[in-house]
Amino acid sequence: MDASQAGLSLLFAKGKRPCADDIERLLQSSDVAGAAAHVSYRPPNDNEGLLELLVSGLTFDLVGLAPSPALPPPPRAHDFGLSLHPDGQELDAITLLPGHHLSGGFAMIPVVHAMLRLAGTIALPLSVEAVCWHPARSWMEPQYFSRVALGWLSGGPFPALGLTALEHTGEGVRSEGLGFFAGQELAVQRREGESPADTAKLAVRFIDYIVSNGPFRREIEFEGPDGEPMRVVPSDFGKLVTVRRSG
Repeated sequence: MDASQAGLSLLFAKGKRPCADDIERLLQSSDVAGAAAHVSYRPPNDNEGLLELLVSGLTFDLVGLAPSPALPPPPRAHDFGLSLHPDGQELDAITLLPGHHLSGGFAMIPVVHAMLRLAGTIALPLSVEAVCWHPARSWMEPQYFSRVALGWLSGGPFPALGLTALEHTGEGVRSEGLGFFAGQELAVQRREGESPADTAKLAVRFIDYIVSNGPFRREIEFEGPDGEPMRVVPSDFGKLVTVRRSG
């Protein structure tokens, strides 16, 4: 999957993928009234495994539906609330992607919001085994995904542990997937004696700030939550911002 493109996959046990009829019935039911989605195009031949869905005035393609050949699971690098299927090989995917008319606008927040609203609403009624957000290579337990995604859409914090991910390094943590939203990844240096969990908490706060306010373009010095001095240093081309710490 192309990490520069918005997209998510819903994973099912072998033989349990929904067909086009299943999706149409679900979208017309009271169970997903909050999704505000409907089928805008259905090919004459259901063997294509495709539906075009209209969500908040935007079109998305849902591909891989039965009885078409199953899609393979997307790359998996980070798990959130998920312990089943350690290799993912016993799962089949259907994938939700922005329509072709949205080319170049995949990372626009309204597009991401519409995708998450739909996926967060249908994942549980469809008995999905896992939800995969492609740009961060993250696999999420369905209830966890629905809670954090719909929570963000309702005004809550950005789901940094899900729509982005953190990799622990020898010096601290580094984000994956933030570049999709901001064109910039984040590295946070660990303070001496600090636990990895506390470093990660600080990184999550920076991720939420960057998604809400945009990437850092210049070096900034300020006082951290515990009074320690911090310096935010963007790389020469702005693709990485590093939070350096002392004290």
